[in-house]
Amino acid sequence: FLFIILLCSCVAIYILNGQDMLSPAFLFVIGFALCALSAVFFTDRWAYEMSPEVFGIVLLGVAVFVAVSYLCSVAGKKKEAVSASSDERNWILPVNKGLLLAFVALEAIVLYWSMVEILAAFPAETIPGSISLYNSAIKFTDEGADIFYTPLSQLRSIVSMLGYVFAFYLAQSFVLKKNQGRWIQLLGLLLACALQLTSANRTVAAGYIFCFVLAFFILKRKLENDRPVIEVRAVFALVCVAVLFLVSFQSVAAVLQGRTTSSDSLGYLSSYIGAQLPNLDTFIQSDPQYGSSGIFGYMTFRNSIRWIGLQFAIPEFVYQYDLPFNTMNGVSTGNVYTTFYAFLYDFGVVGCIVLTGLMAAISQLIYRKCKLFNSGSYSGLWVIVYTMVAYALILCFFSNKFYENIFTISMIYKMIYLLILFWIIKYVSSRKDRTSIADRRVS
Repeated sequence: FLFIILLCSCVAIYILNGQDMLSPAFLFVIGFALCALSAVFFTDRWAYEMSPEVFGIVLLGVAVFVAVSYLCSVAGKKKEAVSASSDERNWILPVNKGLLLAFVALEAIVLYWSMVEILAAFPAETIPGSISLYNSAIKFTDEGADIFYTPLSQLRSIVSMLGYVFAFYLAQSFVLKKNQGRWIQLLGLLLACALQLTSANRTVAAGYIFCFVLAFFILKRKLENDRPVIEVRAVFALVCVAVLFLVSFQSVAAVLQGRTTSSDSLGYLSSYIGAQLPNLDTFIQSDPQYGSSGIFGYMTFRNSIRWIGLQFAIPEFVYQYDLPFNTMNGVSTGNVYTTFYAFLYDFGVVGCIVLTGLMAAISQLIYRKCKLFNSGSYSGLWVIVYTMVAYALILCFFSNKFYENIFTISMIYKMIYLLILFWIIKYVSSRKDRTSIADRRVS
């Protein structure tokens, strides 16, 4: 029943937003709809029946997000109408093959350097074995968090953002139907994915692919004068690709990270899509004392709190997530609980309302800025930022991705790195143009 309500909500949002499948509200709700659909197929396996509390929390969160998004959309619609009518192409990111090759070289150096540090810090018989040890260390302990020192740490952050830049470049090349430098862009994207996979971060690697797909549709819509460009067959193709990617998660973990699991492929998949709802139910039924951790936003703002703790040597601010592993009917359901777990954990039901509303408002404002394309050659930066936001929103059924990755201190650094990369691209391209003009004048 929850799936039917969420699916109807998606249809209503799609119609009210002028057939826009890229809006924050649609992406947020569709994630929970897919989660609910998956849970339907595994209820017998888990011997699970959804409680009224979980049903109510999910619907409350969805209702708040949709309502706030709609209000923000209406408030900003007048400005959108004025700015979105321009058909100028000054947003196009210039392609300089020499600069792109330099970026690729930087990625290769950072990838090699990172692997050297991982192998030295976590020796094992095989490379996947070392990666697996590193993965366990950073996820379940405080060990391994600081093996990348200056300047490697900063270079890894820059290369991480280069992955999004290459994804945008690749989307732009397909939209404009120009092959200039496409193989370099693809190589850059693959190297960025390799860095994340060898660092046991499959989610970010998948985020690059998501960035490419979403940027493609956003740019294509811009060229089509803001007309909807997503066809049913395109959505079907995306769903198929997403399912194949999720199914491959288990094999990727085994091959690249040396991680094995006793779960079959179906059980492994269920722990990524669907198990979040029974896990949240388990938490709520345990009658927890909301907000009893002693630290404001202990779970919700953990990444920012941890950053402060590391920077200012505050030991009590450096801690691991409180995410116990669950089993139902003898089947492992993992340790992910939806984004509402963190909100409830820290602030109760009121936190679900306030934090979901804040998330919706921020997401809608960024989406509006992305759609306006009024920042010239820096407009692509806002497209990339929105793809990161959208990725976090669609994964809110999984965990607290928005407040872990977007509403954080580290996101400020990411935007600064993006701004620097865009400035370098613009500066090198404008300098090349000036040189070409001067050469023509001399000749």
